[in-house]
Amino acid sequence: MDARQKGFTLLELLFTITVAAIVLSFGVPGFMSIIDNNRAVTDTNDLVTAMNLGRSEATRRGAPLLLCSSTNGADCNGGNDWSSGWVLRVPAGDVLRSWPARSGGAGTVQGDVSQLQFQARGSVSAGTVLRVRLPNCSDDQGRDIAINAPGRVSVTRADCG
Repeated sequence: MDARQKGFTLLELLFTITVAAIVLSFGVPGFMSIIDNNRAVTDTNDLVTAMNLGRSEATRRGAPLLLCSSTNGADCNGGNDWSSGWVLRVPAGDVLRSWPARSGGAGTVQGDVSQLQFQARGSVSAGTVLRVRLPNCSDDQGRDIAINAPGRVSVTRADCG
């Protein structure tokens, strides 16, 4: 029976840690870019879902609905900063669905309007563009969500600058 100890020497351990640190220093920034891109896509998809739901519900009910920015998930009080969340509601009535604040913080989702009103036929009172820009946005990770007067939604990649 061999009485020698099995394991790593200190030199082997230090070499392994050094190689691991070098590999991680190249991989982590690229991984963070993927995470930021996925967050932009998620925020965009949530807003597109809300717009499509608002349009379809307004036509199904035959009555107008509001999609508006909201800080508390109940009232239309978020202004043009949609980062604090948004709600789909009956005007002066019940909230049908609410979406929570975005993880990117204030200014992540901005628009020129604080609300969209879907008419009974699915059109909106005025078309607009909402912009999704995360704090660490780079290159074309931004998204522009356009809704036109007939209520059609389109998404395009946008430069963060």
